[in-house]
Amino acid sequence: MKSGIRRIQTQLAALLLGVAMLPAYAGDRKGMPESDMSFKDVDTNKDGYLSLEEFKDKSMDDLAFRAADINGDGQVDPGEFDRYLARKAGDQSRPESGPGGQPKPAQPAPGY
Repeated sequence: MKSGIRRIQTQLAALLLGVAMLPAYAGDRKGMPESDMSFKDVDTNKDGYLSLEEFKDKSMDDLAFRAADINGDGQVDPGEFDRYLARKAGDQSRPESGPGGQPKPAQPAPGY
């Protein structure tokens, strides 16, 4: 009898988790991490280029747009966007550095 109750509890928990995750998979993908966006997700007007407004619509700022617009022509093409995402991924994989470019020491876990 207890195994039947546990199975129902597990199924209910899975259902609730699925419902809670629905906003993350909403159609506009606004606010999702840049690394999870594709060029097509950001190119909302489907002109083959990204504008500053399209970046802002996806919760990215002017600095991100300028970093992506490698040739400075005021628009981001698919190649520039791919290179921008690759640079961002490379930046996130490097450990933070402290003064003098030295790696920061590991921080103890809270409560220790």
